[in-house]
Amino acid sequence: MQDSQIIESVLAGDTQAYELLVLKYQKQLFFVAQGITKNPAVSEDIVQDALIKAYEKLDTLKNHAGFYAWIKRIVINMSLNHFDRSKWNVDVSTDTDYDFFDNIPVEDTPEQNTLKEELRRYIKAFVDSLPDKLRVVLVMRELEEMSYEEISEVLKIPVGTVRSRLFNARKMLKDRLIKQGLADGVYENEAEN
Repeated sequence: MQDSQIIESVLAGDTQAYELLVLKYQKQLFFVAQGITKNPAVSEDIVQDALIKAYEKLDTLKNHAGFYAWIKRIVINMSLNHFDRSKWNVDVSTDTDYDFFDNIPVEDTPEQNTLKEELRRYIKAFVDSLPDKLRVVLVMRELEEMSYEEISEVLKIPVGTVRSRLFNARKMLKDRLIKQGLADGVYENEAEN
């Protein structure tokens, strides 16, 4: 069933149908919030609040097929608002349920698996230790795959500032990887993108 069909059902009075959207997107939305807040408990609360807010305002959504983009924007805004209010401390722990860097390919040998896992932990720690303004832009661009224009709109900053922050974040990561001796082919030439 398409999102637009589910939304039509909800608006027609079938409030139980909204659960289908919740089940479909809740995990993805959690990862969006987690990428910004770095706090699983806060991320869960934000997603729940965003889902409630979206349900209450569902009748204002003009493009029912764009539900995910709409709810994702709500989650990002709520995460950023919470982030701004509490000025999060950097947490470089790796014991969260979700690791954004699981997509680094893992080789077959145990030695290669160990090296890749170590690299994953270093990169996550490096990203988590970036200054807030740089980390948020990097997460939105690289992990959420948002366009420069979308990031600009959400953060209410010029596109040039988005590009500058992204460049600086990538450069800082690259420099840290080189300093740690981990840059062999990793993140090379990324600063130009």
